[in-house]
Amino acid sequence: MSSERPVVLDVRGVAKKYRMVAPGTELKTTLLRPFAAWRSRRQRANLWAVSDVSFQVPRGEFFSIIGANGSGKSTLLRLLAGLSKPTRGSIRVEGTISTLLELGSGFHPQVSGRENAVMNGLLVGMTRAEIEALLPRIIEFAGLQEFIDQPMRTYSSGMYVRLGFAIAAFLEPELLLVDEVLAVGDLRFQEKCYEHIAGLQQQGVTIVMVSHDLAAVQRFSDRAALMERGHIVAIGDPKKVVSLHVERLASSSPEIRAALEEHIAADQEGMDRLLAEDPEARAAFAAALELNPEFRRRMDEEAARQHGK
Repeated sequence: MSSERPVVLDVRGVAKKYRMVAPGTELKTTLLRPFAAWRSRRQRANLWAVSDVSFQVPRGEFFSIIGANGSGKSTLLRLLAGLSKPTRGSIRVEGTISTLLELGSGFHPQVSGRENAVMNGLLVGMTRAEIEALLPRIIEFAGLQEFIDQPMRTYSSGMYVRLGFAIAAFLEPELLLVDEVLAVGDLRFQEKCYEHIAGLQQQGVTIVMVSHDLAAVQRFSDRAALMERGHIVAIGDPKKVVSLHVERLASSSPEIRAALEEHIAADQEGMDRLLAEDPEARAAFAAALELNPEFRRRMDEEAARQHGK
């Protein structure tokens, strides 16, 4: 992280706790068995969805957050957006925020896409004249010229995403927060979005993205963070953080490990090139082979078979 760029997002010791609903707290149980319901309430557990997270993001950085489902990524992004308050810790944001977090959030299904765009602009402090001046670019980017005056209840999920992203990206934010919703759009629109995000970054816009698209994380991010069970366990070079994520997933999932082994066998040339270019990856792979002699044997057999062709 460059010390020359000002910090626009400062997260310090942030944690978010939820109270788990215990069995026996339903209304019917409470009425019929009040003592059991009272005891269940006293015994219900706490869930720390985010725990002691700290990091800083300088102006103009593309910062990605990755992790398995349930790791706390989306909860953290909601905290950053101000949609939820942390149980403890602090979040300091410099500048205006634009968010694309949940499919359809902030949209009223009974009014048109045009009216929803205007309302979103007004909510972030723009004047009606300012948002209406941006509307032609928003509509063109979303590709909704024929549907923009139709009620949003008639929109498909992809149309929701296209309009939502166009509004979030064209409201001239200083900090753009993006959740996994881009995965709903088609590949052409996803590429269009990433190109626009790259343009925003060149203009000095800071982007924080939560994604399972590991290829996009490596391609666009300046840094990446890996979350597990509410904690950030690594922050740094996107390629290395993604590799760590895949390695830890493989160690906990036989299915993922089998898929990785098949990929390595199918693309031995690419694997060899990766190991030749990255000494750390080469050392980690050698250590992993020492712990998995059966996998080493299979690789040797596959190499011999390939040379025998």
